[in-house]
Amino acid sequence: MTDDCCLQPVSVNTDSFTFVEPSGEMTIPYGETSFTELKAIYKERLAAMNGDGNTGFMLCGMTMLADMRAALLECRKLSKPVYVLINVDEEFLTENELPADAALIVMQSLGAICFGITADSTEIMEECVRKIKPYAQIPIAVRPKSGTLTDVELRELLDAGTDVFIGLDDDCTTRFQNIISSEDFKMPEHEYMDLLMLANERSAFFLEHDTTEISEPIECNAGMGEDLIAVCEQGGLDVLKIQINTPDDVLDFADNAHMATLPVMFSGDDEIAMKLALMLYQGRALIDSTSLIDPDELKKAAQKYGAVIY
Repeated sequence: MTDDCCLQPVSVNTDSFTFVEPSGEMTIPYGETSFTELKAIYKERLAAMNGDGNTGFMLCGMTMLADMRAALLECRKLSKPVYVLINVDEEFLTENELPADAALIVMQSLGAICFGITADSTEIMEECVRKIKPYAQIPIAVRPKSGTLTDVELRELLDAGTDVFIGLDDDCTTRFQNIISSEDFKMPEHEYMDLLMLANERSAFFLEHDTTEISEPIECNAGMGEDLIAVCEQGGLDVLKIQINTPDDVLDFADNAHMATLPVMFSGDDEIAMKLALMLYQGRALIDSTSLIDPDELKKAAQKYGAVIY
């Protein structure tokens, strides 16, 4: 987390949140639901929740980026803060094998104000926090499944870089407050890694700003999956440049995007196609800065969908 975001650790009661659960839908190409349909599902669900008086949303139990992105994009429209909480295994993966660092990169780029971890053991949570903390631009949270932690566990999680403790019981909350109020408590120092952070549904990518190797433009077509695999396998590249000239190109890429094992850059001069590509891509992408799209519109699209103009 960047220096200007470093705050005193806090304990947060879950009563202040509206919990947003997974949709249960599988999006194309894994299922039959389109991403726009998924967004509509969350829009309808959130409309029914918004009058409950709670101060923020918590996305919880989601295991795929499509669910997280659709829910967060719709939550943002309601002008309430959004927390994201994922359950990870010992390899820091969700049930659908989404890595915690990839989820963090995408969620913080889309405007989540806090990203949290829950797991079957405190050790897993601690190790996961240590892994993702160097890339966090927002507070990192944990939620123990039991609602309580020992003093040793609290100190270990604080030392790992935990900023927010969610759902602690009353006794644990009191002990937590005693620890952070004690004279010997000091905020741990963690180095933030200033890298170009990208992600897809299966991986996080940490690239140097000035040495990133980008492929030649890859044309879109219905069978482009084999092209994506071939370019990824040739080695020596960091990013795939996807040439999108029309909305149909975007749909072709969206059908094949799961075949790409590298992050992507979208290149093209059609504003509608570019915005559609950024919405449908389940990850964090680059945008080719040589695009002829109006710079202000390009910047707005990048901000809306968490992309990086490069």
